[in-house]
Amino acid sequence: MPLGPPDYDTEDPVISIGTLSKKVGLSVSTVRHYESEGLIIPFRDDSGRRLFSLEDVFRLQNIQHLIQDLGLNIEGIRRMQALLPCWDLFRCKKKTRDKCPAFQSRERPCWTIKGLPCSPQGNECRKCIVYRFGSQCTEDIKLLLYDQYHSEDAGAAISELLKRKRQ
Repeated sequence: MPLGPPDYDTEDPVISIGTLSKKVGLSVSTVRHYESEGLIIPFRDDSGRRLFSLEDVFRLQNIQHLIQDLGLNIEGIRRMQALLPCWDLFRCKKKTRDKCPAFQSRERPCWTIKGLPCSPQGNECRKCIVYRFGSQCTEDIKLLLYDQYHSEDAGAAISELLKRKRQ
């Protein structure tokens, strides 16, 4: 009897850190380092064990591409991801946005900043569209910023870029 597709989504955390490291050709300590630097957010089960998804595999492969093939370092990747305008995606009011550390800082992406009123902490940022597609869009950041500049609706520009990336 042939096996069907797996009964989990690409974002379901079902992969251990050891399996993930083998799939992407990184050491477990490198995966943990990327976690400590804010490039990847593992799901933590009730016992604290890290679990990852197929999206995380793609995310780490893209991070490797940016480092090995394009010569970026972790700080460069983080700063590119910090340019993603989460405040436009979530339609923050100007008063809220102007006080937001993620809006004020161009050094760290929003998911690395603790205590933001718009984002629950813990595993919840893993579900956010800004985090989930942030690393996929880093090479297209110029296009995103250009589209945003020429559009009155930055959220529409971001959505269009994400739609192109999914195809």
